[in-house]
Amino acid sequence: MPMPRRNRRGFRQRRRQPTTLQEHVVTDNFIEENVVTGNVTGVRIVATAVRNVFRGNVIAGNPPILDANNALDNAPSGFDILDLSPAGANTFENNTCVTSMNAPCGSLRSETDVIPTVQGVAFDLRSVRRGGSVTVTFSGNNLTKTTHFDLRFRAPGAAGDDVVLNFQQGASGPHVIPLDTVAGDWTITGVRAHTDANDHTGPFLPVQATLSVFVNPFSPF
Repeated sequence: MPMPRRNRRGFRQRRRQPTTLQEHVVTDNFIEENVVTGNVTGVRIVATAVRNVFRGNVIAGNPPILDANNALDNAPSGFDILDLSPAGANTFENNTCVTSMNAPCGSLRSETDVIPTVQGVAFDLRSVRRGGSVTVTFSGNNLTKTTHFDLRFRAPGAAGDDVVLNFQQGASGPHVIPLDTVAGDWTITGVRAHTDANDHTGPFLPVQATLSVFVNPFSPF
């Protein structure tokens, strides 16, 4: 058997022809660490392809959504990976895709499955004295203990909103009200959830909750 040749085929392209193994190589090759996207048929391994190793490729969006919706003839072959070779003829390791036939690959999750979004916010108390504490709880999708929350809020008597970055990590957490906090109604007007503590580029989603801060008449402060 000939020794495998190590090929790092760059399949990143946007064209309206199939991307097939037959176009490039047939036997004894490594196809690895490529990105394949936007093609009509994705990667197609022909029936005669054998002893090839597909490793660490990201193959998604084949066919692109407009093609998938408008070209009915894409249905039989519109897979990110379509393996027409005999079972076991080729090796697939650590590839990631959305759709495949006869080729195992880890499934990519859609944005709606991974991006944290906030739909509501609530305080466990309606009012709290200065120096006391309150728990803030965010609700929504894909919120975990590692999710960071930026807060847009309006202070008592303010004409506009202010922003605090990384106000909280995790969907629920306690906060101590500083003794020098201005008394009155503090209103949350928007929240931005993100997984990277340094990423503050997304939009604020409009939510609203109000917390009243009061002065303890028996406190010296």
